[in-house]
Amino acid sequence: MAPYVPPQENRLGKLRLDFNENTIGCSPAVTRALRGLSPQQVAMYPEYIRATAKLARAIGVRAEELVLTNGGDDALRLLFDVFVDDGETVVFPEPTFPMYRFYAEMYGAQIAAPRFDGEMRFPVKEIVAALRRRPSVVFLANPNNPTGTLLEPSDLQRILRAATHSVVTVDEAYFEFSGWSAVPWLRRYAHLVVARTFSKATGLAGLRLGCLIARKAV
Repeated sequence: MAPYVPPQENRLGKLRLDFNENTIGCSPAVTRALRGLSPQQVAMYPEYIRATAKLARAIGVRAEELVLTNGGDDALRLLFDVFVDDGETVVFPEPTFPMYRFYAEMYGAQIAAPRFDGEMRFPVKEIVAALRRRPSVVFLANPNNPTGTLLEPSDLQRILRAATHSVVTVDEAYFEFSGWSAVPWLRRYAHLVVARTFSKATGLAGLRLGCLIARKAV
């Protein structure tokens, strides 16, 4: 079977399930704001201070605990830049968002990837066992892409308690559909990082907006 190659153009008017894009579109307020940009504003490099402060308030964290990124993929790349050296281990379950493996291979990391079981349940026990390898980062998409599996709070707590030598990243690209977020747990776990994107529920994939949320020390 030939590998799937996603189309690169002429994609408007289609469901676009390959990228899980929002086919309804973004809020009309966003398009109004974009139309209101002046040529001078477009010509300027971005200014982030006010935007960061407003987003931090909306999420419920301090501005110094939030980093804006060029989409969710860039947020993941930044984590690899900071925490993963050649030969170090990263952990993530599979099947999951393929960029974890892509970046791990690109950065020369060792990969521990426990498989979801036949019921597509998170392999929590196997992830905890993989922590004996002292991975630099653990990546958990919650809800998971592409299975839609939701990691229970008790299971995340089990992983966080066991991952004393690792940064645990909860990728909340689809958190709007899950009913809960790990952000409030940042106060309790210093090694927790939450990644978010504006490409899915808010329909802003073309603007490349994302963020990382963590304690300032991280």
